[in-house]
Amino acid sequence: MPAEHDFLIVGGGASGSALAYRLANSASKPSVLLVEAGDDNSDPVLRVAGDRFTLINSHPALNWGYETVPQQALKGRNVNYSRGKGLGGSTAINFGVFVRGPSEDYDRWADLVGDDCWNWKNVRERYKKVVYPRTYVNDDIQHNEHRVIETKHSMENYPGQVPQEQSKYIHPNQEDHGSSGPLNIDFPDRLEKNIAEFFDAAEEHGHPLNPDLNSGNPLGLGIAPGTSHKGCRITAASAYLSNVPKNLTILTNTHITRLVFEAEKAVGVESNGKQLLANKEVILAAGALDTPKILLLSGIGPRQHLEEHGIRVIQDLPGIGQNLQDHCFAPLTILQKPGTNERAAFLSDPKAIEAARAQWLKDQTGPLAHFFCGLGMGWFKSDPVFQSEEFKALDTGTKELLKRKTIPSYEICTHMPALYTDSYELKPSDTYFSITTFAMNPQSTGEVKLQSADPNAKLLIDPKLMSHPYDRRVAIEAIRHTMELMESPSIKKNMIKYIGAPKSKSDEDIWEHIRTSLSSSWHMSCTAKMGKPNDPGTCVDNDFRVVGIKNLRVVDMSVTPFVTNNHTQSTAYLIGETAAEKLIVEHALNVQSSTVAVSAGAKL
Repeated sequence: MPAEHDFLIVGGGASGSALAYRLANSASKPSVLLVEAGDDNSDPVLRVAGDRFTLINSHPALNWGYETVPQQALKGRNVNYSRGKGLGGSTAINFGVFVRGPSEDYDRWADLVGDDCWNWKNVRERYKKVVYPRTYVNDDIQHNEHRVIETKHSMENYPGQVPQEQSKYIHPNQEDHGSSGPLNIDFPDRLEKNIAEFFDAAEEHGHPLNPDLNSGNPLGLGIAPGTSHKGCRITAASAYLSNVPKNLTILTNTHITRLVFEAEKAVGVESNGKQLLANKEVILAAGALDTPKILLLSGIGPRQHLEEHGIRVIQDLPGIGQNLQDHCFAPLTILQKPGTNERAAFLSDPKAIEAARAQWLKDQTGPLAHFFCGLGMGWFKSDPVFQSEEFKALDTGTKELLKRKTIPSYEICTHMPALYTDSYELKPSDTYFSITTFAMNPQSTGEVKLQSADPNAKLLIDPKLMSHPYDRRVAIEAIRHTMELMESPSIKKNMIKYIGAPKSKSDEDIWEHIRTSLSSSWHMSCTAKMGKPNDPGTCVDNDFRVVGIKNLRVVDMSVTPFVTNNHTQSTAYLIGETAAEKLIVEHALNVQSSTVAVSAGAKL
């Protein structure tokens, strides 16, 4: 059966959507097929900005509903491991934070894979503007003439200004951010009533404000940039797939189970017995869980694991499904005096909620474009962590890495929903304040494995959360520090009691709280990691090509050599944009005749 498309991309999340958009819009207009297992997720009610924390549970059709195997460090709990399903992928259900992370993460990435395209200097420019060389070739082949001009595609669309009353907390340097890309990044139009109180508390403890968390140095406390705009959630689909060119075909509700090969060359994929083929490249962008699943079911992965399930080995790659890394968080919640914030009055009034939904459907304004749209967010280093026995037990290289200037020990996020209240039954009329703490630089690594060769069988997902002593120490110190912040005068004056917290600040009580309440941040990464040829764990090279297989690439969070210290949807978009840049150059997709260039008014 002849292939109908040049490029076939599996997965319509952040990476896959960005890649499909850029390839399809290159000058040579290749035919691109984007295949997504879920629906198109086009219902406008799925994009209410104020529903950013509830959508993950309120619409099961948008969520694969994964969970881990019992986590030994967490009382044997099966942890929710949600992944988005449908166009937009996890950007359709995530919490919508857009933070790039520390500059030194990207410099480390470049060193680990041997490619300067990943260093901070180049990554920052790619976030701002993705630059593809466009080559115009003279029609008269005998003259063999060509000239190159640059076409700049911005990725981000950062706000040009923020309200004056917020400028103390939000002041990004416009030279560091894109302003004309498809991906809208925004801040709340106004801050909720008591956000400033927490900033005051942080300053009381000597923590600096950070008016631009995306500067390359996230340390300090700031307002989280988010993927929302004018009251609407921005997804990978709304950003990249809302104006689809004719040469980009999108298939939804098409679950890919295996790859199709000719010898050691990938030529397509299989869905319910039907084959979809590609002329040039097959690209997996199904995420850090489903990409390794497809590879394993197709015979690419650790030989012993494949043979256990009777799967013919196409390529023995020990790293597939291994090295799973993730961030996880533990919440803290206090009950506050009535009137401390504005949420309780709104959430306890059904008529107000009904009116707010009607207003949002009319013009995307009102309370649902405001509540839960502003988060305080900060990254911190921890001297108690650095002085701990757990830190001292690490190897010298890791210790040096963790003490680099922009690398945080942990993150806190304020004004979250009450995710854990212990035995207290929260009422809609209750006023509360909730913070989550995130351990950064996890040393715990896990794995993704098959249960059988049946594509419908559930994956065995074991991130081994908090299995490493260092991660436990970071989590404990993060909780202890955050409790101290919550007990500072500016917050304690309105505090009634803790309703989801450790019984004391002792290591034992804090760890018991963590074991009981800790959740995944859904930042799964590294299960088909990028690396150098001499690294036995390398699964893809620095051009995203799967080792030992022709015409097959992985372009999603599977390829990160470590989980970056940020909220990783920004990294997923970056991966898609970077892969597009490389593929466009490699396949000369911006080759165009000079007569076309002249007719388009280009300056040669």
